[in-house]
Amino acid sequence: MTQNPVYISPAKRGWIRRKIKTGKTKFQIAKELHVTSATIYNWTKDIPSTHCGWPGIRGKTLDILQKLLTKGYCFSSHDNFQCRFITLKKYFPTIHRINVYKKNILYFEGKESEAAQAFINHLHCKRIISLQELKQITKVFGTELSRS
Repeated sequence: MTQNPVYISPAKRGWIRRKIKTGKTKFQIAKELHVTSATIYNWTKDIPSTHCGWPGIRGKTLDILQKLLTKGYCFSSHDNFQCRFITLKKYFPTIHRINVYKKNILYFEGKESEAAQAFINHLHCKRIISLQELKQITKVFGTELSRS
């Protein structure tokens, strides 16, 4: 007794294998042929399955990207920050991340001075910044700020 009660010709099995290798999911093919997905999975055990994850940027990662594109920098929250940064870095390799005083700052390459200025303004409204601390912050960002 065989495990697969549905008979499909070897030519059709070859077609199924080619479709899976071109990127179609096993579930989609099973739906097209009106057979159970377990049958297709059983015939194509040796071919890895394609994962149907969302292929782009969405949600809070998209919000961070919009802030980055408008300002050139973004202060981010702590919820899933590493995952969001990795996703953005995959599509935009010029994004840099700095963590200063437990604050994560993302900025584009070339926007270091704007990001440093925004960070200093963010700190300045909370407390007075010493000259030594100011030098450390500018060193971390790799930029020199003007005195204005």
